[in-house]
Amino acid sequence: MHNVPCDRERVAQLLSNLVANAVAHGDPQGPVEVNAQINDGHFVLSVKNQGLIAEDALAHLFRPYSRPASGTPQTGLGLGLYIASQIAQSHGGKLDVVSTGPQGTTFTFSLPVQA
Repeated sequence: MHNVPCDRERVAQLLSNLVANAVAHGDPQGPVEVNAQINDGHFVLSVKNQGLIAEDALAHLFRPYSRPASGTPQTGLGLGLYIASQIAQSHGGKLDVVSTGPQGTTFTFSLPVQA
């Protein structure tokens, strides 16, 4: 059994922001996959979609008012990923993103756990 030291409401908000982002910016015909596990002493939560984020946009995704470039009109303020990254940092964890054509885009939140 592992103890995941976190504010459940804030981690739920992080997950909600990542899923909303995947739905809004991913391939509308592709699935959104959510996975949670304990791996090598870390709680790992990932959200994957079949969208692609331009390489030059990756460095700016976690900044406030930043959005992935797309041809569709945007709603919201562009704060979801920034808030998610701040929640991760405030918990002593990290939020990463990988986006490649064949694999799609995966956001991964990682947090050390206590045994």
